[in-house]
Amino acid sequence: MRRVLVVDDEPNIRWTMSEFLRREGYEAAAAADYDDALNVHDSGAFSAAVVDIILPHRGGVELLEELQRRDPALPVIMMTGEPNIARLPEIVRAGAYDFLTKPVTKEMLLKAVARAVEKKALDETRRELEDALSRHALELEERIAERTAELASARNFLNAAFDSATDYAIVTLDEQSRVTLFNRGAEIIFGYEAVQVTGLSFRRLLAEDEHFPQGNALPSREERAAPDTVSGYKVRARRASGECFTASLAITPIRASAGQHAAGQLAIIKDLSSEEKRAAELAAMQARLSHNEKIAALGQMAAQVAHEVRNPLAGMRLYVLHLRERVADQLSPDDLTLIDKIISGVDRLAGTADQILNFARPHRLSPCPVNVVRVMRDLLELLEPHAAAARVRVTLVCAAPKIVAVLDEVLFHAALFNLALNSIQAMSGDEAAGGGELSISVGEARGGLHIVIADTGRGMTAEQIGRAFDLFYTTSGTGLGLGMPFAKKVIEQHRGSIAVESAPGKGTRVEIELPNEGVMSGGG
Repeated sequence: MRRVLVVDDEPNIRWTMSEFLRREGYEAAAAADYDDALNVHDSGAFSAAVVDIILPHRGGVELLEELQRRDPALPVIMMTGEPNIARLPEIVRAGAYDFLTKPVTKEMLLKAVARAVEKKALDETRRELEDALSRHALELEERIAERTAELASARNFLNAAFDSATDYAIVTLDEQSRVTLFNRGAEIIFGYEAVQVTGLSFRRLLAEDEHFPQGNALPSREERAAPDTVSGYKVRARRASGECFTASLAITPIRASAGQHAAGQLAIIKDLSSEEKRAAELAAMQARLSHNEKIAALGQMAAQVAHEVRNPLAGMRLYVLHLRERVADQLSPDDLTLIDKIISGVDRLAGTADQILNFARPHRLSPCPVNVVRVMRDLLELLEPHAAAARVRVTLVCAAPKIVAVLDEVLFHAALFNLALNSIQAMSGDEAAGGGELSISVGEARGGLHIVIADTGRGMTAEQIGRAFDLFYTTSGTGLGLGMPFAKKVIEQHRGSIAVESAPGKGTRVEIELPNEGVMSGGG
């Protein structure tokens, strides 16, 4: 039954329009206002609604919006006795299907309602067809899934055999070099899932600039025709992430039986990047060991020289002091000044000898839990007079109020002091920059301790960075060049790493990372 809701505050209009609709075979239900219309609407399904724009209490547009919210498929025809074109966009946005101007004639009403009812019927038919289509598509998907499962089951045994070799990528190819099987080892090595590469060209797994004998990724037709030909290459392959790596590639024809034409190829790939990495690490370790041996030998020689010089210097100081006391009343002030300069020079040489001996002397770590933030604040107090003299501004940024790490506090503090003092010295005399800025940040990276010391000083060249940790190498023209090697020695004793980034005129950044054992942050 086609039901139509008629809403108008004029009883005569409601009755007349309802009669027009009944005589045409519609079931008409009338309402006088907003609330009455909603009550009638909720009593059963409607095919269309005719609503006056002007209603008591709440208007027809509000009723239209509420009807659309409750039944979005219901076509609503709006009518008014005072046409106002300016309100048409508002009515259309609210969801009105049609618009009638009073007085509404029988022909106008029946024509508009017929179109609305037909639209509702067509919408319902469309939804039924869409539902039927969805059910049919679902049935097809289920059938496809069943067939796919049957095919997958038939290949399980072969896949299980191939997947057991996870150290090697085993890939089968058709005659056009397209991937037909991709084992678990291939998924691990290349980073693709089998479904992502099945049916694609084998070249997808190779670096774009990779070249092969005769320009082919696979054996030539002549090679394929030869029985049991195995072609081996060292190639550059490419992972799903875009990373390229070195691999060994062996390809052999796949034949159902001897003498038959090859149905495809079997490619076996082994990732050589870990072997290359181990070789590079071994070379770096050997270079580091050689460097450390040279440093140790140089340090021992310097320590021996310092030790031999230290005692004579102490004797010279005593002799000069004794001489000064004996002849002080016989010499002029200028002569006494010369003697004082001799004493000062001896003290400076003795201090240099002590520095060399301290660097060469082996240090045994005494690690214990240390609040690194407190160490940094103590460091700033110690640096304050040096920074003030060089007109350097120092800032400290800590990721947490308290960061505890297991360290040898004395040695660690000394290493950081040397690094920070180097930065201040690199900025001293920089009047144009107001002395420069030294920033120190402390936090955690990858669970370990992360410290950055950055300055705005003169920076270093690539050659200077390469020699930054060499014994007795300095760019400041003052000092012995022991600060950076000492800091590196202490950091490495803590099983950490230190790196330098710099460029001429762009300052220097020293980054320290310590392993995560015993590092924890917190408040307080």
